Amino acid sequence: MTEREEILRGTGYWLAKVQIQVFNLLNTYMKENNLTQKQVAEKLNVSPSYVSQILNGNFNFTISKLIELALLVGKAPIIKFETIEQILKAETAQMQAESKSKKKKTASLNSPVSNISIS
Repeated sequence: MTEREEILRGTGYWLAKVQIQVFNLLNTYMKENNLTQKQVAEKLNVSPSYVSQILNGNFNFTISKLIELALLVGKAPIIKFETIEQILKAETAQMQAESKSKKKKTASLNSPVSNISIS
């Protein structure tokens, strides 16, 4: 098992990933709507300290609270389950595509300019 596969098989990785997404979702919503933590807490029917925990990345939530939060900010939570092997394969394909793209950019930057004219 590779190190990356071990990470993907751990609950900590996925919890942190969801926490970051929820933070970004809530933070963006608050900024775009000029809302305070207290105002968001009132809309969600939670304490301001709960909203603070979300923004500090220090929270765990129920599925129903996740859905409420998503709907509050006008988003629909879409949950998709994939095998670890599918994720690793997709990551490998993405890295290969990015590598090819970088090589093409480097090649075009290093190619000599052939159409120079001096008047």
